[in-house]
Amino acid sequence: MPVMTRKLSLVQRLWLLLLLLVTLSIGGALIANLLNARNYLEQQLSAQSADTANALALMVTQYKADPVMAQTLLSAAFEQGHFAEIRWEGVPGDAAIHLRNSNGLEDTPAWFHRLLPLRPQSGQAQVSNGWLQAGRIVVVAHLGYAYNSLWLGALQTVFWLVVIGLAAGLLGFFDIRSLRKQLHAVVEQAHAISEQRFMRIPVPGIPELAEVVGAMNNMVERLQNYLLGLRDEVDRLRRAALTDSSTGLPNREAFEQRFASLLDPQADPASGHLLLIRIAGLAELNQRLGGRRTDALLKRVADDLSTQCQHHRGWMATRLRGADFALFCPELAAAQACQLADELCLLWPVYWTMELSDQPGLGHIGLTHFQSGDKLGEVLTRASHSLTVAEAQPLNSWKLDDGADNPQQTSDYDWKQLLETACQDDSLQLRWYPVCDPDKTVLWHEGMLFRPASGQLPAMGALRLVSQATRLGLIHRLDINTLALALQQGPQGVLAVNMSPASLHHPEFLPAILHLLQQHPQRQINFEFHETGLDEHWEHFITFSRAIRPAGHQLAVEIQGHNMALVARTHEASISYLVLDNTLTQGIHSDEGRAALLRGLLRMASLMGVRLEAKGVNDAADATALIEMGVHCLTGPAIS
Repeated sequence: MPVMTRKLSLVQRLWLLLLLLVTLSIGGALIANLLNARNYLEQQLSAQSADTANALALMVTQYKADPVMAQTLLSAAFEQGHFAEIRWEGVPGDAAIHLRNSNGLEDTPAWFHRLLPLRPQSGQAQVSNGWLQAGRIVVVAHLGYAYNSLWLGALQTVFWLVVIGLAAGLLGFFDIRSLRKQLHAVVEQAHAISEQRFMRIPVPGIPELAEVVGAMNNMVERLQNYLLGLRDEVDRLRRAALTDSSTGLPNREAFEQRFASLLDPQADPASGHLLLIRIAGLAELNQRLGGRRTDALLKRVADDLSTQCQHHRGWMATRLRGADFALFCPELAAAQACQLADELCLLWPVYWTMELSDQPGLGHIGLTHFQSGDKLGEVLTRASHSLTVAEAQPLNSWKLDDGADNPQQTSDYDWKQLLETACQDDSLQLRWYPVCDPDKTVLWHEGMLFRPASGQLPAMGALRLVSQATRLGLIHRLDINTLALALQQGPQGVLAVNMSPASLHHPEFLPAILHLLQQHPQRQINFEFHETGLDEHWEHFITFSRAIRPAGHQLAVEIQGHNMALVARTHEASISYLVLDNTLTQGIHSDEGRAALLRGLLRMASLMGVRLEAKGVNDAADATALIEMGVHCLTGPAIS
């Protein structure tokens, strides 16, 4: 079995190199200093011994080599303690003098003596008695003082070298930390690019890193420009296939598909109100204002209607024909629909003050109720009747269809109590649908929230529950409850649950989600967020992604195709796949405009490294066309 060797990182190698360099520098400086000091002390000791020997020999010679005087002189010099040995040798035995001191080396370690031995030369001088030789004086210096001096010098040298080494290490620490941050930024950028997150970073001051970062930033810029080009191309295809060219609103075909999809008798029960809006005397207005001002007026009307839809999932504003607009509002009660009509009628006189129109009055509104099972023609007929009645009144008036009173109006319920109770008594349930790859292998199961009928309460689908919870500020509790149900009751394997962007900003939401996931570490969850309202919670969305992805969970965004700028940004959150609303894929086998739009989305998805899921596919021909175009996974009646 091969032995795994751990490779040192660049920073570790730099630290090792710095430590080795400082150690060698300190060691080399210490050795050089000690050797020089030893040589100096040996020279000084040798010179001292020679001088003392000459002085003693001269004095003994002056006294005719008298043994008594010689003893006195040598003893006086010896008692100073600087010499280990003083001898007068070469004379008869009774006259020889030998003074010796073997003490004084105990103050320094023995190993230090062995490491740096001092070997000074002894001092020698001849003694004369007249013309005759009277022996010689030998002086050997005592090494105790020299070793003490050398030892103290070594300690001081080591201290200051260590101080210098620590200072060098501290400077190296700050420099390496700065380098490490720059390296970490480069690594993070590389990881981001590998995850199709096109992140640019500042160019560091280190030339070698600057070249790498500059090249990667250029690549990111090219990829971003290519992605933006794809976004613009797909947006152009979307406008051609799904929108009105003058106002940018979804066209009648998109409206009809949304209506049919939501009110399908086989789908979850849904209801709401439709507002039919007509600009009065558009032809005459065009003659008075001119084409440019009239187009600006229509665009402003369309923008204000779109604004009403931004925070409501499932709502759609559309231009039916020249002067007629529609505002499709699922899960909007009669009282709220009337309030919305009032707000629009109060808004229209502002166009006059903005010089978009030449009169305060703009048009009329007809309102009618709809519910699951209704036909579009019937709903439009009722709305047209209400609009006709409204047109008999002054401009900026509205009329609610008299037949709109329905025994199952959503406003009849105490929604706050109903939702709070549902989150506590386990009355909410999840209906599971398989999501399959083109070979019909189940990849994961997607859970759709609903509340079964009980007592006097009818069955309620996800759209109704989410709409009311969002209105009351309880959506975060509903989403937390949805995840808890999925973790406790979901089938084996990967699970997908739908979350609302409005939950992201609530401080309790993310901690509660992480706590539930930690209680079920064996589960893998795909969190799907709808694009409606995601823009305003984008930073919280990024934070949510960073919190859940390390544990292996995935993130997705469900799109309707009306916000390509958001789609192009989703790579920043490292999402795993995009969910296509069925209005983008319905009838795609025979609709070249939708097919071209989907091919553009597939190119964007490929560049961002994400998959595409087609949701709610109910036609086998559509499923075949989607698979042939390269959609990665599908769900719906035609799949399961």
